Amino acid sequence: MAARKNSSTSAAIAGAVAGFLAAGLLGYYLYWNKQPEAPARPAPMAAVLADAIQASVAAQSATQSAAQATPVHKGALNREQAVTVLMALPELQAWSKQIEKASGGKAHGAIIEYDDQLREYEGKRYYQLSFIENSDDTAQRWESFLVGQKDGDILVDDDIDGTVLSLAQWRETKKPLQRSGPGT
Repeated sequence: MAARKNSSTSAAIAGAVAGFLAAGLLGYYLYWNKQPEAPARPAPMAAVLADAIQASVAAQSATQSAAQATPVHKGALNREQAVTVLMALPELQAWSKQIEKASGGKAHGAIIEYDDQLREYEGKRYYQLSFIENSDDTAQRWESFLVGQKDGDILVDDDIDGTVLSLAQWRETKKPLQRSGPGT
């Protein structure tokens, strides 16, 4: 008799599980069939990055125009102001024009944050930003910079040898206006 009780309990449990599975499958079927179309597949990462950077370039252009009309305020800079200060460098302006011209407008120069944490260097805090060349399928870093949160001071973060250069040192040793690409 104990064997019958176990087998009827097992059958009841199996029936309940089968019922729950059937209800779940029915719910799944009804949910997906009531949608007007199949869910969109996620875009490839390169496309998502390209769209985000193009939006950033457009926003930076608008911000830059406004920044040229009004000087950056004294005091601590927020991230957007740090980007504006950096993008105002003549070297980055020239690089942006060069990228646009060489690509026929298919690639753009942009500033991205390579680390969202402020970096402490010689007792000051800096935003960590990079100038990149952005096209539909790639984003290539040209140079990395540190922009002082408190005063907008700009340093160049040389990834090759791990040194930090002042703008004057960078201009003298790297000749940035003579560059024609990310690694040159």
